[in-house]
Amino acid sequence: MTNNVSIFETALAIRPHLSQLLGTEAGEQMRQQLDQLLKQAQAGESIEDSIWDLLTDTRATRNWVTQFQQTNGTQKGFNPLAGDISEISARQFKCPQCDYTWSRDRIGRPTPLCEVHNVPLEPV
Repeated sequence: MTNNVSIFETALAIRPHLSQLLGTEAGEQMRQQLDQLLKQAQAGESIEDSIWDLLTDTRATRNWVTQFQQTNGTQKGFNPLAGDISEISARQFKCPQCDYTWSRDRIGRPTPLCEVHNVPLEPV
């Protein structure tokens, strides 16, 4: 369950920085949501994807999570299945009007619009 440990470590590490990243009110709101999800995890619920979705919901927290994971050598991992993965759609997308990029963290997750220009992101 090393994948889950990375998510939980990241969640605990970002908590003290949420107000700085998002502002006082939004930071406190995300902290409360995160605390609730962590309580659910302690109760044995499998909510890793919900934690990941929350942590990567905003550009500021997504950037912080990426930096934290790169610095600490952890990544939201997965155990790849054997076989050809060439059929998997693009994992990284870029705004055609600016340098905003977004990475798909799991198959099936819809590609968002650019946070700045509100236009569809294009595969890189």
